Amino acid sequence: MNMAYLEGRLRRDESGSAESEHTGYVLEVEVDMSDVLEAEDLIGEQVALPGEVTLIDFPDRGKILVFKANSAAAIEDEEEDEESE
Repeated sequence: MNMAYLEGRLRRDESGSAESEHTGYVLEVEVDMSDVLEAEDLIGEQVALPGEVTLIDFPDRGKILVFKANSAAAIEDEEEDEESE
């Protein structure tokens, strides 16, 4: 079994999701979107990001685990799809 190691800021999910639909916790991970041309258009959207996890050594912050996205796509909410029908 392959295990992933992630490092980030753990926070409670404050979105009001039902307990059965969410664990209640979110681990925020920094994302490098430098290869994604439409990155600014996707801010605030639910997105799918293929890519890889990498360790970047920043001069001031030191080594930080970052997800490097190689593309991105917005994901439409199911509720929005049902309303448009």
